[in-house]
Amino acid sequence: MRAELITCMLWFFIRPGRKGKYYYHYDHDDDELGFGATIAILVTILAVYTGVVHLLDYLTFDAVPWWVEPFTIIPVLLYIILVSEYGFNPLYWWPICWGTRVTLKDDTEIDDRELKLLGGPLQVYQEDWETLKFRRKRDAFAFMVFRNL
Repeated sequence: MRAELITCMLWFFIRPGRKGKYYYHYDHDDDELGFGATIAILVTILAVYTGVVHLLDYLTFDAVPWWVEPFTIIPVLLYIILVSEYGFNPLYWWPICWGTRVTLKDDTEIDDRELKLLGGPLQVYQEDWETLKFRRKRDAFAFMVFRNL
């Protein structure tokens, strides 16, 4: 992280007309410092979640079998993944199941303002920089005919 910051600072302060070779230094020690802390945090979160589920199971007179309790975190993880990819509103999750893909031409760039003009997250989803996914085929057809010539 420190090495990337130093490299970015060097490129920022170098005059545009200056010629020369610039070398990037990668520090391997930065990667090893956070792994143990990350694992400890994840294990703590899992232990607290399992404890809460076990307490709720105890309060409901052991309604959930013991072997099901560890798997109750799977829907929570799936929800977190979907929220990070598509947003909090479940109406925006339609690209998981259906949609019409349209490949953009090389010179076409779509930004957030143009996505909003095309219908916003309820009508169009940008999978990557060269692919749009439309909810309805007629919107994809209209885009291909009038915009992506």
